[in-house]
Order: sequence, then structure tokens, then C-alpha cells
Amino acid sequence: MPNTQIDGSVAQVIGTFGGGGAQRLAYNLAVGLGEMGIRSFAIALRDAGYYTRAPNPAVTIVSLDARPGHLLSVCLAVLRLRTLVKREKIRVLHVHGTGSLPLVIFATTGLRRRVKVCFTWQDSESVLSETGWRRRILIAALRRCASVSGSCQRVADKLRADAVLGHVGVFHGGVPETSAVPYRELIFPSVLWLGRMVPPKDPQSLVRAAAALRAEGLKFKVDLLGGPDRRTQWYFDQTRALIKALGADEYVLMPGFVPDEAMHAVVANAQIAVQTSHTEGMSIALMEQMMAGLAIVATDVGDTSKAIRHDDTGLLIPSHDDGSLTTALRRLLTDVDLCRRLAMAAHEEAVRTFSLRAMTCRALSEYQRTLREGVGNG
Repeated sequence: MPNTQIDGSVAQVIGTFGGGGAQRLAYNLAVGLGEMGIRSFAIALRDAGYYTRAPNPAVTIVSLDARPGHLLSVCLAVLRLRTLVKREKIRVLHVHGTGSLPLVIFATTGLRRRVKVCFTWQDSESVLSETGWRRRILIAALRRCASVSGSCQRVADKLRADAVLGHVGVFHGGVPETSAVPYRELIFPSVLWLGRMVPPKDPQSLVRAAAALRAEGLKFKVDLLGGPDRRTQWYFDQTRALIKALGADEYVLMPGFVPDEAMHAVVANAQIAVQTSHTEGMSIALMEQMMAGLAIVATDVGDTSKAIRHDDTGLLIPSHDDGSLTTALRRLLTDVDLCRRLAMAAHEEAVRTFSLRAMTCRALSEYQRTLREGVGNG
């Protein structure tokens, strides 16, 4: 465990604290640092979203109210951030969104007291896909950071090559530690899918696999939790239409986005979790499902194999492969002992590697390294 002493405060910065994996990671990290006795800030450049209360008095949630397309509000947000950094003696700003990074670099440039900006590229679906002046600004901002990391090794390698950076690390998140729900053998097991309803997450492959297994006479239900982003309502509607076309609406439930309390209730009643993504870094939802003690089927993408070891902590399958998904689900639905063993192993791995404390220790070690090395954006 690293020394917890830092001369000043630490802040996590993101556009908004919504319900997505990157938002939950940033919020969790702010809370974890507070629990270790460090003055911690969770800064939303736009609005606080779903996380408006801090569970620890050492954690402060701040909204800067920058509105996309409103230049005055963005300029005011820059001034508010600059003032906050000076007043609260923030030594490290850990940025978790590409849209936030140039603003943070601009807000901290020229400060008399050097501030270290650490950045983690959370999105595995598009890495430096920007073009023109947007790409040039983003690369310049990346080069001003004291530390850059990716959500998985593939993302880190691409950042290092495309932005010509000397070193890019990998930063895996963590989730609050909980006790695993005792595995219960049920007549109708519950299968959970959790994520944004977008094509790269591919919930439709689970719908097709579920229909095939129900046709074999297996009894279970599926909960698809998550809503679309602002550009993929069409995919959300298409998935609902697929469920109806396959006659699966009696056993595949699709409520859309649900708040944390409702999500945790569904997780507590599930036995199996499925990740069907074509691309991931290291999914926060996957860590949450491991921590809950669910038997997991996951596509072997990003750094998923660092959490799910096939036939040990879960079942790994290729992406874009409905047949492998159907076979893996059949194994879990027909073998209670296998389900129980994988669920227990997943929980133990989550506690050991992906707990809030484990993530916070990883981050704290990196912050202290950047402060020692004396590089930064001052």
C-alpha cells in the first residue's frame, strides 16, 4: 500500500457524473481517495448528473456548468476551475474524458503552483479518431499531461503510437467491495446484461441466444439494463423490435436506463451476467458483476481476459459469435455446480484486484510518482 500523504488535494474531472462506466469509475475513485484520508474532489465540467451526494465528508462534488456550444459558460467554467485549484490547493487533476482535457490544460496553464494533470482514455470504441484541428488540439493536450494511461493495453498502445508519447500506462478501475450474494438454484434463473444500448455492445446477440435456448426448453429470464446515447435511439428501438419478432418479450425485459438503486436490486437477484461487447477497455459493469458474485460469460476483448480467466473466473468467448455465446450460456444454465464455482471465483478475484481500495492504491502510487518526478504543465 502506498504512503497516503499528498501535499494538497486531488480531483477527478469528467464532463458529467452520469450512469456510464467512466463516470462511475471517476466517482468511485474520488470516494476511495476520501476514504484514505485525502481531500478529494469530484469535478463535473457540466453538471453532477446522478452523483450529487458524497458519502464521505472528505469528498466534495463540484459542478462547473459548462454548456457545449455556449462560449461564455465554457469561459466561466475555466475561471471557476482555475480558482478552485488555487483555493483548495489541488495538486493532481485526474481527467477521465477527452472533451474535458483541453479545458483542464487551459485552466491550469501558468499557475504559480504546479499542478499535475493525469489523463485516462476511457473510451475503447474510438481512440484518437478526431481529425483536423480537433485532433491537433487533443494531441497537444495529451503531451502536456504528467501521466497518460489507457483503459486497456490496446488503447495505451494506440495512444503511444498515434500521439507519439514516450510512455502510456494502463489504468484499470475498481468498484466498492461488497459481499457476494449466496448462489441460489432457481427454477427460472435470471441473466443480466448491463451497458449502453449501442451497436458495439451488441445486446442483440444475447437476445438471439436466449431465443435459441428457450426453444430448447430451458427456463430463464433476461434483464437488458441500459439506455441509448443521444445518437443510438434507433438501435434501442431495433433491439425492442427484435425481442418482439422472436416472441421473446415474455422473458427478455428491457426497461432502459435504471438508477443505481434499481440496478443493484436486479444484480442482487441475478445468477448469470453476460458481456457481449465487440470492444471494451476493462468494463466497470463487469467488475460490479464479479463483485456481486455472478457467473459470467464475457467476450474476449480489451483487457477482459485479465479479469475473466476461462473456466476459472468465468467463461470467455469470441466476439461476434452467437454460437459460442449460446453454448456458454447453455453450460451455465444446465450446470449449477459450475455456476456456483465460477461465481465464487469471480467475487474473490474482484475483491483482490478490482476493489475500490485496490484501484485507489494504484491511482495514488501514480499520483505520487508524477509529483516526485517534477514534470507537469506549469
